[in-house]
Amino acid sequence: MPGNYTELLALPGVGSYTAAAVAAFAFGRRETVVDTNIRRVHARLVSGVALPSPSLTAAEMRLAAELLPDDVGTSVRWNAAVMELGALVCTARAPKCADCPVRDSCAWLAAGEPPPSYIPKGQAWHGTDRQVRGAVLAVLRLAETPVPAEMFEQEPADLGFAPEGIGVPLAALHRLNTAPEQLERALGGLVNDGLAQLHEGGYRLPA
Repeated sequence: MPGNYTELLALPGVGSYTAAAVAAFAFGRRETVVDTNIRRVHARLVSGVALPSPSLTAAEMRLAAELLPDDVGTSVRWNAAVMELGALVCTARAPKCADCPVRDSCAWLAAGEPPPSYIPKGQAWHGTDRQVRGAVLAVLRLAETPVPAEMFEQEPADLGFAPEGIGVPLAALHRLNTAPEQLERALGGLVNDGLAQLHEGGYRLPA
């Protein structure tokens, strides 16, 4: 596994956020990690707005880079701390401002907690290709041999699997009632993204 941002970004299926997060948290690199929670903390604490813009902007990335401590070890702890602050305290719908360790420095609180300029929409998950892809990968992680495409469509009991081991993710995938064309699309996408391989008539994780 590569240990720096550039090499991680070159891996199939790895985007800028994942590359930065893995480089920082797994390898202790000084990288600007920006997820939804970090964006929200920066928006309130520094910019004085209730929510960040609907999509990540260049200005947000510049702000995150400016705030990142110069010391490598401190930068890793900073990323983790801001992420946890956003996830547990500075939440989107019900921020726990009384429990916030930086509330005295919060520009949003100082401005009187102005409401957001838009109503955020929840990201759809159930029934999406992303959900199916994740369910397929869960099967492949436990498979000891390549998994034929038709196996993804059948009940684990019909395949002779006990309700344990690979039977668990297979059952979870079957409960999604995925249409054949969506399953085919998910499998094809995983192969195209380099997250799965066709081998001996079945699918497996990359060797």
